[in-house]
Amino acid sequence: MWEYPVVALVSYLVGGIPTGYILGRILKGVDIRAYGSGATGATNVLRTLGTKAFLFVLVTDVLKGFVPVLVVWQLTESHNLQVTSGLCALAGHDFPVYIGFRGGRGVATAFGVYAGMVMPLFFGLVALGLFIVLAFRYMSLMSIVTVPLGMLILLGLAVGGVTPYVFVAFGGLASALIWARHTGNIQRLIRGTEPKLGEGGERHIVPGTR
Repeated sequence: MWEYPVVALVSYLVGGIPTGYILGRILKGVDIRAYGSGATGATNVLRTLGTKAFLFVLVTDVLKGFVPVLVVWQLTESHNLQVTSGLCALAGHDFPVYIGFRGGRGVATAFGVYAGMVMPLFFGLVALGLFIVLAFRYMSLMSIVTVPLGMLILLGLAVGGVTPYVFVAFGGLASALIWARHTGNIQRLIRGTEPKLGEGGERHIVPGTR
C-alpha cells in the first residue's frame, strides 16, 4: 500500500507547478491572480498575458495531468493508482502548495488525465471544446460541458467492458470539482453577463495578491 501515498504526493506536487503564475511574474512582473478571474490557468493567462503564454500554459497544464497518470500506468499497470494520480494532480493544480493553495480550475489538467487513461477520449473532447469555444466564445461553457461529458463517455465504455469503472469515479469527482470551481461562471452564464473569449482581463483585488 506504500505506493498510494507516494503516487499521491508526487502527482500533487507535479500538478501543483503554477506555470501561469510563474509566467505572470516573468513576463509582466505581476501576480496573475490579481487579474481577470483570479485563476492561474490557461484561460486567465490568455486574458492577461496573451496568446503565446496561453498556449504554453495550456500544454503544460495538460501535461501535469497526463505525465503522472501515464508514468504510473507504465510502472504499475494499476487503474486504481492511475485514478489516485489523476485526482491528486488535479488537486495540486487547483490548490498548489507553492503559492498558498490558490491556483487554477483544473480543466486542462483533467483533460490530461483523460489522455493518460483513454487517449481517443482526449482528442474527442478537444474537438468538442474547440467547437464550443468558436461557436459560443465562452471558455467557461466549454469547461463545464466537456469534463462531465468525458465522465459519461467513460461510463459507457465501462458498461461495455472497455475501461474500468474506477475511471468513471475520476470523471465524476473531477466534474464535481470543476463545477464547484465554476459556480460564479455558471451564474453569470445564466444571467448573460459572463465575459466572452478575450474579455475580462482587468485588474481586481484578490486578498493576498499584489
